[in-house]
Amino acid sequence: MRINARLDEEYTHKLTYIQQQTDQEVTDVIKTAIDLYYKQLQQHKPLDFLTQTGFIGCGQADANLSTNYKSILTDNLKDKYGHS
Repeated sequence: MRINARLDEEYTHKLTYIQQQTDQEVTDVIKTAIDLYYKQLQQHKPLDFLTQTGFIGCGQADANLSTNYKSILTDNLKDKYGHS
């Protein structure tokens, strides 16, 4: 793929600095930047990872647990410890 981009003075300076520090051609700098950005985006998908591994959805509970958790917890503690 061929890329044509217009850079303002700030980004031109940054690109030149990167080239000087790394001795890379513009194409290699762009490839490295794409790789880094790609990895960063991939790491920010923990929900996908947890779903794919089966971690999400592996437990069972009352369908209304998020709204009735206090009464469910109270009932379970009463059953376990016999306190009122």
